[in-house]
Amino acid sequence: LGTATEARVVVFDVLGRRVATLADGHLEAGRHALTLEAAALPAGVYLVRMEAEGGAARQAVTRRFTVLR
Repeated sequence: LGTATEARVVVFDVLGRRVATLADGHLEAGRHALTLEAAALPAGVYLVRMEAEGGAARQAVTRRFTVLR
């Protein structure tokens, strides 16, 4: 993050159901490491979405990942 901001990082399954919230609140500027315990998730494709306030604009990034068993 370029500046300290309110941010939310959520994991969804392919049906759009939220399966985990990794962060929800104030984060300081800089890099952050978040951990997902994927052992509890069934094999499949998931989406992780980060949303953050970026001054006057809202930023959002979505990435796809796969859990294999």
